[in-house]
Amino acid sequence: MTTGSEILGGAALSPETLLQLAPGVRTRFDGVGHVLLDAPDGTIVDLGPRGYATLTLFALPLALGEAIERLEREASATDFAPAMNVLNMLIEEGALVRPDAGRGPTSGWADPVEHARMLHDERRTGDYLTAIAEAVRPGDVVLDIGTGSGVLAVAAARAGARRVFAVEASDIAEVAAQVFAANGVTDTVTLVPGWSREIELPEPADVLVAEIIGNEPLEEEILETTLDARGRLLKPGARLIPHTLTLLARPLRLPDGAARQRAIGRAAVERWRGLYGMDFQALLEAAVPGPVNMLTETEVVAGWPPVGPPVTLATLDLATFGDASVRASADLVLDEPGTVNAVAVTFRAGLHGAIEHTLDPWTWPTSSWATSVWVLPDPLHVGSGAVLHVDYRRRVPGAPDRLTCALVENGG
Repeated sequence: MTTGSEILGGAALSPETLLQLAPGVRTRFDGVGHVLLDAPDGTIVDLGPRGYATLTLFALPLALGEAIERLEREASATDFAPAMNVLNMLIEEGALVRPDAGRGPTSGWADPVEHARMLHDERRTGDYLTAIAEAVRPGDVVLDIGTGSGVLAVAAARAGARRVFAVEASDIAEVAAQVFAANGVTDTVTLVPGWSREIELPEPADVLVAEIIGNEPLEEEILETTLDARGRLLKPGARLIPHTLTLLARPLRLPDGAARQRAIGRAAVERWRGLYGMDFQALLEAAVPGPVNMLTETEVVAGWPPVGPPVTLATLDLATFGDASVRASADLVLDEPGTVNAVAVTFRAGLHGAIEHTLDPWTWPTSSWATSVWVLPDPLHVGSGAVLHVDYRRRVPGAPDRLTCALVENGG
């Protein structure tokens, strides 16, 4: 039988590890009946429709192995894998902790497996290493925010930096310190535990390395973090890696089953009426209106056909922008008749000079990044040349983070 530590990838966990809910976690329902948990590090975790069943297991300390056995025993064959994903997320996001934890819980970035996934993504890591080798000059001071495994800090030291400040808030910092020692760069690299927005440096940096682009590209707060670093931690005119971030939108046609799992629309209400002879209009009215965000593995998205070319939503110059709020819009032209039921938001990061890294599932289907997919409540039936207008909002005061869209031309 597979052990809990093997399933969850937790190098520091075993089936005997006792876990319980972290103090202060809060839960609520979203519009489609999923349990949302506000994790201790501020992350919002979607636990799915059966999330409370998993949470109640850990109201009192419970051995990880026993919890997995209960889930396997009580869940159906189709529910067990989602339940294990929920358990994994609770551990990664610091919502489950050891009863005798002497410090606050860490986030999912403390998991060594998460950093192994990024190291296995040689295109992602290789592009950043190439950019660092070209951007860092002998004698530079480099600030590496979110150093993780330490790979980029080591690269900066090898590129000739005089000093590298490697900032890391999660417990993976302990691993990074060992990586620095093993690679002989401790004379150059200084590990700085904590959040970059809460630290001070003894001297400003010439180069900022901030590999903090999220699956939803802005979810790891690269804009807020870069704005703070520019104001307090960098020299004027410092070189940034990345220096630009372009958000791209592309219309998709998801399989009906995938779309139905995430969105509620009028068609769903009518389908249920036909299936069950019951009116569920109230469920639709309780749901958050508009498209629903679904983070999906890139390999899966690669199999969903795009129905139009990618279009630029916004291009953010990280060296000059002055506001972390993003208001963007674009018109997506659909190149074939049929249905469209989702919009993918991906990115292109300008790293240094002509060096770029693009998340594009249809060109590079293997990536350690997931893809942000916004599923429409109802599919749109369109003709060739139809135009879908998309509005994207992130950290706009008084407005939720969301993407909305409307058909402005139905095509021929």
